[in-house]
Parts: sequence; structure tokens; C-alpha cells
Amino acid sequence: MKKLIAAALLTALGTGAAQAQSTFMWAPPPSAADGPVFKYYLPMGTPLMLRTRTQVNTREAKLGDRVYLEVAEAVTFQGQTIIPVGSPVIGEVATLQRNGHFGRKGKVAVRLIELQTPSGPVRLSGDAYDEGISGTVVSIGTIVLVSPLGFLVHGTSGNIPADATVKAYLSENLNFRWQNPGLTQTSAPLQAVPDRTGVQAASLDSTRSQLQPTG
Repeated sequence: MKKLIAAALLTALGTGAAQAQSTFMWAPPPSAADGPVFKYYLPMGTPLMLRTRTQVNTREAKLGDRVYLEVAEAVTFQGQTIIPVGSPVIGEVATLQRNGHFGRKGKVAVRLIELQTPSGPVRLSGDAYDEGISGTVVSIGTIVLVSPLGFLVHGTSGNIPADATVKAYLSENLNFRWQNPGLTQTSAPLQAVPDRTGVQAASLDSTRSQLQPTG
């Protein structure tokens, strides 16, 4: 029976309140003792679906704050899980504008940085973004000239809630090992085409709809 190994230990810190520690467990990768092992890679641009673990809002966040997410949908190849559900992801607050007077709305963006996998870390691209609602539909200049109370009008904060879904992409190839006794390995790693998942199906359907002839 394969032993489980501790693959990642993250202390998830929310924007303003510390969260409990969590340990993620992965099974060891395939070994030659269990049969032939082959080298493959998931290509750059492979889509992933993530979810946020903590809330990020413009009232408490600071530029550069670390934000923790996790994989919401596993990526598999020929039935073997390459990126498990729950795999930890690190991001950071890259854009921050607090709400304020004259109807200014809050804005916050989290840039994705890195994903931890059983095969090692891999860089990601993508972000999560939210903005509040402006406190007025007229211009700031109009408020200043017409009403001294315009200074008291506030927009709302930007807020990315916990458990929000975030789409991401691999920004480099992810090398992994795959076990199949019926194959003969080549010298170079082979590109893997992941099993179709919800996020990949949505990407494919979106691409197809853009390619449909119009008129």
C-alpha cells in the first residue's frame, strides 16, 4: 500500500485575520518498481479552475498581500490525476484602490503566481478582479460645484469573496510521470492532452462559438 506523503503545508493568512493551518497530502508519483514510467508534460496555456480560500476586500487588503486559492477541478490524463482538487495556489494583491469621497469606488485585483502539484511547482497566469459601485452618477466636478455634500458621498468597496471561482492558465509546461505498461517511451517528454473537464469544455465551447459564421 502506497504511503501518503505531506506535499504542502500552507499557513493561509486572510487580509486582516489569520486562518488555520492546513496540510495537503499527495500520494507519491509512479515509480519504476510498479512498472514502466514515462515522461509527459501539460503544455503552457492549459486551463485550470480555481477557488479562493479567503475573502479579499479593499477595506483591509494591502498591495503585495499574499492570497491563497486552491484547485477546484482536477486535471487528469488517461485517468491519472496530474493536478488534484485542493492543490494550493499562491497569488498576491496587485491592484488596490480604496473607495472614498465623491463616489469613488473600490477596486481590487489578485494576480496568480504559482501552483503546487505532486510533480512540483508551476507558474500561473490569470487574475481575480472586483470593483465596487460608484456612489454617484454625476461627475465629480458637478458635485463639487453644485453640492458641498458631495464630499460625503462614498462608493462601495471592491470585494472578492471566499469560494469565488477564478480561471487560470499554466504559464509554463508542467512535467510529470505517467505509468502505462503498454507504451514504449521516447527520449523526449511527450505532450499530454488532458481528459476533458468542465473548464476545458467551457473553453472549447467558447472558442467554437467565436468561430461560428455570422449572417
